Amino acid sequence: MSYRSKKVASLLQEVISEIIMHELNDPALKQFITITEVKIGEDLKKAIIYFTVYEGDTKEVEKALNRAKGYIKKLLGEKITLKYLPDIEFRQDDKIEKEKRLDELFAKILKES
Repeated sequence: MSYRSKKVASLLQEVISEIIMHELNDPALKQFITITEVKIGEDLKKAIIYFTVYEGDTKEVEKALNRAKGYIKKLLGEKITLKYLPDIEFRQDDKIEKEKRLDELFAKILKES
């Protein structure tokens, strides 16, 4: 990932977090949502935003975020200046669940040996 891509990804992560916290009124999004990572292509045309939810239905939150992505993109355009705003897509970040499963497997292996 180039320096510019990293910079834009970081900016998107910060601004989208603020938008979700302060400017969206969907009841499904009134939970503690954390934007964990933004992956953006080298051409800056598409961004995938990964998120976690502290407690609640992550599938419902994912649907609500993807329903609101047009509005979020509009607000992004008002808050940041880029030649082209990337298309955005929200996905659940499942790294934490994978890490928990690995820890459980390692603990099980240690008990058995």
